[in-house]
Amino acid sequence: MEKIRDFLWRSLPYLISIAGGIALFTISLDNVTNPAIEGLISNISASLLAIPLVFLLYDYTTTRVSRRLQETLVASMNDKINTIMLHLVLILRKIMGIRGRLTHNGIISMRNWTEAHIAQQMQIRSEYIELLRQYYEELENLIIGFGKENTMSPEQISLMSSLARDMSRMVAMHRLDGNRRVIARHIRNIIGEINDWLDSSADVARNFDKILTAATTPGESTDKKNTPN
Repeated sequence: MEKIRDFLWRSLPYLISIAGGIALFTISLDNVTNPAIEGLISNISASLLAIPLVFLLYDYTTTRVSRRLQETLVASMNDKINTIMLHLVLILRKIMGIRGRLTHNGIISMRNWTEAHIAQQMQIRSEYIELLRQYYEELENLIIGFGKENTMSPEQISLMSSLARDMSRMVAMHRLDGNRRVIARHIRNIIGEINDWLDSSADVARNFDKILTAATTPGESTDKKNTPN
């Protein structure tokens, strides 16, 4: 309803012009006897009808194309971010020593892990850190690109920025041989941010479930970047 109301509001000047053209032409039929004046009024009426109709059609077409383009950008954004989320989950499961089939509920249950338990269980290899660095850079580029296109909402930009920040800090802390408890805190934050993203909308959740279903096994990557065994 809001989109229809906005379109009608933008169309109001065109509709007024069209109504004026119709009214002018109707009045001239019964009240003007001079052929020259009648012809002039007919031309003016035709202009008042034709020109607004052209602009109205152009505005409608542009709005439709813009809306479809925006929908395509949003779908592309969701696909790319969901793919990154899936790979992050695969990496975190390996770091945390989680075995078994990867499910949506399993991702939710990862949120129950405490920092102390994560710190005790985690085994971080250099391959995992390198992958996290790559996905951090990819996510940062997506934030910049889709942010410029106004595809991401302010809430999504804030959430993805927090996720990228925790990924970056985790990588930096590990390379500096940082405290395991601090690294575990970043892991727990990342898990929470992944779940927050999946909870952000029904479309995001459905899209992620499709990608999850298409994944091969919990221990394998689904694109050209292979998660190490």
